[in-house]
Amino acid sequence: MSSTWEKRRDRLENLPANRLWATRAARRRLVVAGVAALVILWAGLVVIAQYAPSDLARNVYLSMFGISLVVGLPVTSWLHAATRGAMYLPEQYLDERQRTERHRAYTSAHGATTAVLALLFILANFVSWQNGPLSITIPLALIGPTALTLAATHYTTPLLIAGWRLPDPPPDDEDADE
Repeated sequence: MSSTWEKRRDRLENLPANRLWATRAARRRLVVAGVAALVILWAGLVVIAQYAPSDLARNVYLSMFGISLVVGLPVTSWLHAATRGAMYLPEQYLDERQRTERHRAYTSAHGATTAVLALLFILANFVSWQNGPLSITIPLALIGPTALTLAATHYTTPLLIAGWRLPDPPPDDEDADE
């Protein structure tokens, strides 16, 4: 089993994406694209809440979901490569610096996800107060996409934070000799 993870680590270390996304500015562009994909998912929930049940809500949400997938999946893969597996590999295959970065990213992501859930709680209470004390009508079509969007947010937030914060890698030893 350990040889499989070691092969994955070695593959991540040598991916062409590492060179392409090696700089902080390039990784931050990836993070912005990843955040845009999440914003599209969240905006899709607003469309469903506004227009459900209707074919318009379904078609617009599915289009937004498709765009989010087309953008989000490559970004996630490239960020895993750019962070050199710090958010992907088991801890025993990471060095101290990668473990520290992973813990910092998860801690920050926990706070960000908590803020998102608190905002949803406040929004739900505000909407229910507008419709009468503690009454809110939620379209049934909103439940599945909301769970999917929360799961995507929960999964990608640590990776986005790590990609944003990660410093540029140290120069190669070959460059230092020149």
